[in-house]
Amino acid sequence: MNNPRSRRNRRLPDTGARLAHLLDGEGEVADAATLAELDEVLGRFEARGIDTLGVNGGDGTAHVVLTAAARRWPRLPRLLLLRGGAMNTVAHGHRLHGTPEAILERYLERRRNGHGPRLVERDLLRVEAPGLEPRCGFIFGTGAVVAFLDAYYRTGLPVPTTAAALLGRAILSALARGKFAARLTAREGLRVLADGEEWPDDRYLAVMAASVPEIGFGFTPFARCAEQPGFFHAVGVTGSVLQVVARLPAIFAGRPWSRAVAMDAVSRELVLEGPGPIRFTLDGDLYAAEGRLTVSTGPAVEVVVV
Repeated sequence: MNNPRSRRNRRLPDTGARLAHLLDGEGEVADAATLAELDEVLGRFEARGIDTLGVNGGDGTAHVVLTAAARRWPRLPRLLLLRGGAMNTVAHGHRLHGTPEAILERYLERRRNGHGPRLVERDLLRVEAPGLEPRCGFIFGTGAVVAFLDAYYRTGLPVPTTAAALLGRAILSALARGKFAARLTAREGLRVLADGEEWPDDRYLAVMAASVPEIGFGFTPFARCAEQPGFFHAVGVTGSVLQVVARLPAIFAGRPWSRAVAMDAVSRELVLEGPGPIRFTLDGDLYAAEGRLTVSTGPAVEVVVV
């Protein structure tokens, strides 16, 4: 599935043709720029009984494709992430590097040589809220995660170097107790229940959950995500901004969260309730829920790591 509207594909509009040339009849490259087109493409793929679904787009494209695919397939086909978007956090976390063409070529080489693909099984997150269709993805976040993405998208240049510069600015602002960090880290009043157990805190810098270890730039806040099949790692950050900054090396290394900084749990269900709209992100796309949302374990998918 090729998203012609992704940032990279707008810049390199012949990518789909190059991918089709590499496939050489062993598969199909289909463009889908709208939800209607996506539904038509997935219906055709389902009828053909495909075993691997390649996505040439970024995290947002993959999340939209997986959401639509989960409505069709009782068991999802393998997922091949081709890094064709501006944000490719999930692919990067699975050590998938290179251009879409390079990733597809490595996959096809193994397939043509009779070797099965290397796979990592992940449980998707399912996010449900009143008035919203259920959505599936890998990384969920509220609070500071949403504020950071807001600042990132407002730059008009959503590329990794921009995100890195913003992260550096946020860290420096936090150390200086500056206004930029204060804007990014306004606390949210939320009631959080993990598998029915209420967390004791109610003011969060962020509440996050993921079924993949990394959140970007190599930071690994969800090191427990694969601890039990059918579960995900949930984290509620309660410490001060300076405490979080001081723990960034530990978060990068994937070490356990300190209770002084965060609540965390390996869960099947996370319920968030608030006095007003709860803004959240799922794989980089931004949404709002009215007062309550549920994150639960969704369908499993085998991610191809070539």
